[in-house]
Amino acid sequence: MVKKCHKRNFYSIFDYNLKKNKGQNMKFFLMAMLSSTILFATQNSYSTHYSWVMNINSTEGRFMAVEKQFRGFDTAMMEVGYRYENVKKAIGGKNYELALYHWQKIKTAIENGYIRRPERKKSSEAFFLHSIYGEFENLLQSKNSAKIEDGFVSVKNHCNACHVNQKVGFIIIE
Repeated sequence: MVKKCHKRNFYSIFDYNLKKNKGQNMKFFLMAMLSSTILFATQNSYSTHYSWVMNINSTEGRFMAVEKQFRGFDTAMMEVGYRYENVKKAIGGKNYELALYHWQKIKTAIENGYIRRPERKKSSEAFFLHSIYGEFENLLQSKNSAKIEDGFVSVKNHCNACHVNQKVGFIIIE
C-alpha cells in the first residue's frame, strides 16, 4: 500500500515502507540492486581494467598503440579550434586576460602538433607562429578593444591561408 501524499515520487514509497516495515523493504531493494550490479559486472564482455597498453606483447607494439591514440596534426587542430572559440568569446566579453591565456595555449597546441607531424612545422611557423601570433599577443596585452577586434580578423585570415596551403582549404574559419 502506497501512502498518499502531495509529492508522489520514487522516494515517498520508500519513506512510507521504511516507517511501516522497519526498513525491511529498503534492505531488500538495496540488496537486489547490489546483487544485480555484481552479477552484471562479472558477466559483462568488456574489460574494466586499465592495462590495455600492458596487454600488448612488445614494447614497440605498445609505443605504436600510444602513438595511434595521439594521432596526427588533426587532434592538435581540434584543441586549436576549441581555444580559438574561447579567444573569440573572451574578446566578445572584453576578458582579455582569458583571451591571452587561450591564445598562448594555441601556440602550445600547434607546437605539440608538429612534434607528431614535422611536415606541418614550416607552414605553421610561416602563417602563424612567426607572423600573426606575436602581433596579436601584443594586441591582447594592450587591451585596446578596437585594435583587438581588427587584429582578430587578421588572425582568421592567417588561419584560412594556412589551411589552403596545407590542402585543407575546405576548413574555413569564420
